[in-house]
Amino acid sequence: MFKFIGSRIVQNISALAALGALFFILAGTISVWSFWVYVATVLAYQIISLLIIVPKHPEYIELANVRRTEHTDAKKWDRVVILAVLGASYLMYALAAFDVGRLHLSILPAPWIVVGILAYVVASALNQWAMLHNPHFEREVRIQTDRNHAVMTSGPYRYVRHPGYLGSVLGFVSFPLIVGSGIALLGSVFCIAGMVVRTYLEDRMLRQELPGYAEYAQTVRYRLLPYVW
Repeated sequence: MFKFIGSRIVQNISALAALGALFFILAGTISVWSFWVYVATVLAYQIISLLIIVPKHPEYIELANVRRTEHTDAKKWDRVVILAVLGASYLMYALAAFDVGRLHLSILPAPWIVVGILAYVVASALNQWAMLHNPHFEREVRIQTDRNHAVMTSGPYRYVRHPGYLGSVLGFVSFPLIVGSGIALLGSVFCIAGMVVRTYLEDRMLRQELPGYAEYAQTVRYRLLPYVW
């Protein structure tokens, strides 16, 4: 259990170090205090949440291991969408770095940092909540015939059909707000557009291929955002 927690923390630190290297090179300086706030927010949340969740829900470890596996039956269109979202996220990071480090074109007021931190916490908590209620919460879009794929209706799935994607949307908004770059929100828009496309395509696939999903969709009307869509 604690080995898993430790490995996840190391993975997060490695990912943040890689992101930080890219960010600081583009920014031309490491003296961007708002980025360090982002790093502290991510690490603090991950450490605290893992220490709370993993001891109470050991199935979280199994699902995390499953999510590392790549499958040949994943939908081909999904890989295209994911690459597009990844490209948009790099655009978001680059715009933020140039803005706060070099150009200072659209620096957001400091109070937006608090909004960004709250958005990050809600986004991460929503993703973890969805994972705890959905043993089929994989990275790839596919019908998991090897894992007895079934419709999930508990937890956040009582309110929206794709709560994990809603968490991703909030996460894409949180980074520019914490770092303090208004222009980086343009990159967020492209990331969110990609998630909307993925939500639509996956929802359509599930309606067609997963038994019981069409009936579930009639009960839970909203795909991504309650009372909107």
